[in-house]
Amino acid sequence: MGLITELLEKRSTTSNPADWFVKSLIGRAESKSGVHVSEESALKYSAVYSCVRVLAETVASLPLKVYERDDDGRSKYPDPNHYLYSALHSKPNDHMTSFTFRETMMTHLGLWGNAYAEKEFDGGGRVKKLWPIPPNKVEVVVNRETRNKLYRVNVEQGEDKVLHSEEVLHIPGLSTDGLKGVSPIAMAREAIGMGLAAEEFGAKFFSQGTNVGGVVTHENQLSDKAFNRLRDSLEEKYEGLGKSHRLMLLEEGMQFESVGIPPDDAQFLETREFQLREIARIYRIPPHMVADLERATFSNIEHQSIDFVVHTIRPWLIRWEQAINTELFGASDRGKHFAEFVVDGLLRGDISSRYDAYATARQWGWMSINDIREKENMNPVDAGDSYLVPTNMMPADRVDEMLDSQLDDTDNEGEQDRQYRQRKLMQKRSATQRSRIASSFESTIEDAAERVIKRETKNVKRAARKHLGERSLDTWEAWLADYYREFPDFIQREMEPPLEGLAEAIAAATAAEVDADDIADLEEFRQDYLDAYVDRHVDSSRGQIDYVVTEALDDEEDPVEAIEQRMDEWEERRPEKVAKNESVQAGNAFAKASFAAYGVTKLRWHAIGADTCEFCQEMDGKVVGIEQDFLGRDEELDAEDRDTDMKIYRPIGHPPLHQACVCIVAPE
Repeated sequence: MGLITELLEKRSTTSNPADWFVKSLIGRAESKSGVHVSEESALKYSAVYSCVRVLAETVASLPLKVYERDDDGRSKYPDPNHYLYSALHSKPNDHMTSFTFRETMMTHLGLWGNAYAEKEFDGGGRVKKLWPIPPNKVEVVVNRETRNKLYRVNVEQGEDKVLHSEEVLHIPGLSTDGLKGVSPIAMAREAIGMGLAAEEFGAKFFSQGTNVGGVVTHENQLSDKAFNRLRDSLEEKYEGLGKSHRLMLLEEGMQFESVGIPPDDAQFLETREFQLREIARIYRIPPHMVADLERATFSNIEHQSIDFVVHTIRPWLIRWEQAINTELFGASDRGKHFAEFVVDGLLRGDISSRYDAYATARQWGWMSINDIREKENMNPVDAGDSYLVPTNMMPADRVDEMLDSQLDDTDNEGEQDRQYRQRKLMQKRSATQRSRIASSFESTIEDAAERVIKRETKNVKRAARKHLGERSLDTWEAWLADYYREFPDFIQREMEPPLEGLAEAIAAATAAEVDADDIADLEEFRQDYLDAYVDRHVDSSRGQIDYVVTEALDDEEDPVEAIEQRMDEWEERRPEKVAKNESVQAGNAFAKASFAAYGVTKLRWHAIGADTCEFCQEMDGKVVGIEQDFLGRDEELDAEDRDTDMKIYRPIGHPPLHQACVCIVAPE
């Protein structure tokens, strides 16, 4: 047995981890900037302190739970009765909460690249407490004979305690040998040293006041006594931050000339700003999280924060979880129990984005009401655990069965007719799936329309009380003209995201229908459609408002009351109406534009749904050229089961034919 092995195998008589866990040993190294940089001195640099604090507080604030896995291996449930639950989630030792423990351990990782904690066991050999060990007191050595890791801990000066791997929870950071993490401070010593040097320069600059450096000249030679008196007088009266900008009085024709370099000329501020971003880059922290908002905007901060969770925090959490699961759980627990951080709260977007995602998840059946309420930190409700099932869908493995059943009655047809019929059925199925894609955007379109209409009704009501309440029609008309000149910009901003998402989804679906190699670029068409939608919205609003006011005045009624009543109707009904109509209108418009881009020359009208009206049934199967309209202005559509015809007041190039129509177009 070698000398090192013998030394490491010698066990200390110290048995209480708390005896040493607050002691530390400081190592120092000098950077090329002349500043001594150690893990603890680096923490005095504001950029390092901020980055380490962001990492430590983020990891410490996340819930860390022990889960039990079901026998099927797919479901998991928190197990608060597990012996490790308290140590990880609540109180790991007698002196620390879980937050403080993880904050300390993460600080060690951020400074030294390693976090160590000694395990304290109960009578059954199970971990009951965890005590952090200062990393600068630990040396990791591998026993060459047994290949086991050993940890030599400096307890007192000259006194070591040797711990075996099963006695230590070790979380290494980025490593070059797989045994011990490298210190971020050591790797970034020069960058940190330069930052500390810049801080020291700034402190000295202000401590010296205006006399950072200068020369006092005299035409004659001064005696030693006169020189010392002059120097002491200048230092006493003018040196120091509190004596800055004083008027300097010189005797006997003396002249003062400053030779100091102004901080701006030395790019002092730019250097400090660059070093801040340099340290943030080393720790992979978004600049806005360390108070550098120079390049931050409201639109990119949310995405930077999500990127921080995914690319910065997530790797650290995986290190924590894998170390805990392999080093703290007993052999009988592994596979059955495991620890995991809950990060859902960090990934939550703004309220609109979250609610859009919840609506989609609820509609398509993978989240229940109570699942959603739990994520929003709300209590469950009765009957909130049920899941929705879209009734107009079927498993993919039943498609062939469906097609065969529809072809059973065509045994007398020739093979060519049979193939043609099968192709048409498949086309209709693809079109029906595209219809479902469009309908899945109803909720997002409705949310956007609701925001538009809420703002619109609020402003119109306020203006009506102000102008119509005074019976000032001129100022009312002027306000309407000004308002609806600017309001389209808000409509554009709110309606663009859902329509953009719908356009991308439809373009992908139509590409699959015609086996196109590339997905059509609908950006220009989408913008034209959005412009047209805004015009339709404004025209509808102005038309209704003008009609309501005119009718109220003609009937000698209060126009303000009439406006408020119509605005209330808008808030109650108009968002849903817009969503149902636009999901069909925009879905078919984007599909038609996509098919045109793919080279399709003819379109077929498909009436789908169980409640298809007689007029839609009359249109079912109609084929036109892709540049043509299915129905022209002033045409009349005749239905056998209807006593009256449908008068067409505008060209119909694609569905919907009327309100609540869910028809769709597909390639012929």
